Amino acid sequence: MIKSLKRHLHSLLVAGFLCGAASGAAHAGQYIGGDLNLSLDENDDVLVLAADVVGEGRIGGDLTVFAADVRMNVTVDGEVQIVAADIELDGTIQGEVGLAGADIRVGADLFDDLEAAGADLTLNGTVAGNASLAGSTIILTPDAVVSGETEIGARELYMEGRLVQAVEIHARDVVISGTIEGPLDIRARDVVFESGAVITGPVTVRSPKPPQVAEGAQIGELDYQEYDFDEESDFNHPDVNFSIEDFGFAPSPWAIGGVFTASAFLLGLLVSLASPKGVAGVASAFRRKPWVSGLLGLVVLAVLPILTITLFVLLLATVIGIPLAFLLIFALPIVLFLSYVFGGVVIGDLVMNRTGEPAGFGLRAGSMLVALLVIGLISVIPFIGWLISMIVFCIGLGAWTIALFSRTKPTPNMDAV
Repeated sequence: MIKSLKRHLHSLLVAGFLCGAASGAAHAGQYIGGDLNLSLDENDDVLVLAADVVGEGRIGGDLTVFAADVRMNVTVDGEVQIVAADIELDGTIQGEVGLAGADIRVGADLFDDLEAAGADLTLNGTVAGNASLAGSTIILTPDAVVSGETEIGARELYMEGRLVQAVEIHARDVVISGTIEGPLDIRARDVVFESGAVITGPVTVRSPKPPQVAEGAQIGELDYQEYDFDEESDFNHPDVNFSIEDFGFAPSPWAIGGVFTASAFLLGLLVSLASPKGVAGVASAFRRKPWVSGLLGLVVLAVLPILTITLFVLLLATVIGIPLAFLLIFALPIVLFLSYVFGGVVIGDLVMNRTGEPAGFGLRAGSMLVALLVIGLISVIPFIGWLISMIVFCIGLGAWTIALFSRTKPTPNMDAV
C-alpha cells in the first residue's frame, strides 16, 4: 500500500504542476511561484502551487497545496489537502484533512477526520474525528489525541498519546506507552506494552509471538492469537486513498495534452533557432530513410536503459566522471522529450515541405505547429493516441540518430542562392 501511494503521490505532483502551468496568471486565492511566504486573510478557497511555502493566517474556505516543503500555521474553516515532500501543519482546521508526503508533522487541532500517508509521520495535535494513518515510521506523541476511531498501517509505530475509541493497527513493530480507551486490534511481528500503557478495552494481538508486557502496564482482557505475520500483505491497511478529484480540480486530458503540445512546440522553436542546420539534418535523414528511422528509434529505445546504466557506472568509476554521471541522469528526460519534438518536426516537414529542400524558419515553425497539434489531438484517444505518440517518438529518435552518424549534408536550396 505504501509503495503504491508513493507512485500515486508522484502522479499527483505532476498533475498539480501541469494544472498550474495551464492556469496562467494567479487569481485571487491562487498563489503560484517558487518560494512563497504568505500572510493569508481569505474568505474563499485557497490554492497554492509552489516550491517552498511558509504560510499563516485565516482561510474561510478550503486550502489546497502542491509544493516541495510546506509549513502552515493557519485557521481554516473548510477542508485541507496537501501534497508535498515535507509537511508541517499547525493551527485549527474545521474540515477534513488529507496529507501525502515524505516527512509529515501534524500539530494542528482538527475538528474532523484526518487521512495522512508518508514515510515519517508524527501526530502531536488533536483529531476530533477519525484518523487513518499510513507510513514507514509513525509516532503519536504524548500530546496526540484522537477522539474517533483510529486505523494505522506502519512498519514501526510508537504510540504515546491518547486514543479514545476503537483502534486497529497493522505494523511490523508496535510500541505502546499511551492510553487507549476503546477495543484494540493489533496485527504485527513484535508488540511491546511499556510501563505507561493503559488499555481499558479488550485487546486482540495477532503475532508470531506473545506481546511483551512491562511491569506497571495496565492491559484489559488480552486475547493473543498466534499469527504468521507477512510484512508485505499486512501493509495493505488502512485504506488511505487520494485522487486528483479530491483536490478540487482534475485536469482533463485536453488540458494535459495542450500543455504537453505547447511545451513541445516551444522547445522545437528554440532548437530550430539555436541549430537550424542540425534540425535540417534530422529532417533530411528522415526523408532519406523514413522506415529505417522508425525501426532504428525503436531499437535505440530498447537498448537505451542498458546503455545509460552502463555509461553511468563507467563515469562513476572516475572522480572527474562523477558529476558527468549525474548530469547524464538529468539530461536523459530532455533527450527523450527532444526526440518526440524531432518526430513532430520531421513529419511536419515531410507533409508541408513538398520541395524537400531545407526549410526556412517560418515554414519550419508552421509545419511543426500543425504536426504537433494534430498529434496532440490524436493523443487523447485511448490506446490509439498512446500508439501514435510512441511512433512519433521513435521516428524522431531514429532520425536524430541517423543525422548524428551521417556525413550526408542537407541538399542546399539552389533557388535561394
